[in-house]
Amino acid sequence: MHKLVSGLSLVLLSATALAHKPSYSEGQYKDSASAWTIEDPDVSIVLYHPVECSSQVVWLRYEVPEAREIFVQLGVPKIDRLADYEPNLAFVHSAGETARDVPFTPPEGYGVDALELDEERQEFFEPFTQTESWILLERKVQVPAGVGYVAAWHPEGRTGKLWVAVGDVEEFGEQDWADIDSWYYNTRYFHELIPEGEPPATAYCEPPADAITAGGCSTSVASSALLLASLALLRRRRKR
Repeated sequence: MHKLVSGLSLVLLSATALAHKPSYSEGQYKDSASAWTIEDPDVSIVLYHPVECSSQVVWLRYEVPEAREIFVQLGVPKIDRLADYEPNLAFVHSAGETARDVPFTPPEGYGVDALELDEERQEFFEPFTQTESWILLERKVQVPAGVGYVAAWHPEGRTGKLWVAVGDVEEFGEQDWADIDSWYYNTRYFHELIPEGEPPATAYCEPPADAITAGGCSTSVASSALLLASLALLRRRRKR
């Protein structure tokens, strides 16, 4: 193991100019209240997320003292079954637009700044873990001062995998050297280069209860309205 870590350390030294500091979602960052915290929007990080029906949206939280730009990327691992996988990404903040057609309800007083994907996906090779991805979106986004969020999801509720990267300044500390062996394994596992059984089957999930439809209504509100209408119709029939 010592030789392995030493070898990986040498690779990391040669690759830091291209590396994001990785973290891994297991579905726990599925709403604004439980969002993964971006400590410094300038420092380059990446959060890998498996999109499942129980965690269709992944959330990241940031806080900035004044209006500024944040560098962001959205990508998917280069896996054959994800060749046509196109998730969406949005910034959720106080200057965002009224939420429409998103699988969540923003925090009170917040709107949504949904971003268009780039016209062509880029191929990206990560030298430390020897993994490949497609970058679907790469942008600097202006955000207002205060707390804000980055959210990513698949618009059709299709399961799969995605990653969100923020920041463009590579910065590694002493603790990072102790983590590199787990980074190597977990990142390659996410990209399915360390297979364990069959890859997950693709599914299409029902919209979450707090999804906002294209018309600007919450699916939970719409469901409640439909239930009330059904009860009213039933009462009329009984009176007859």
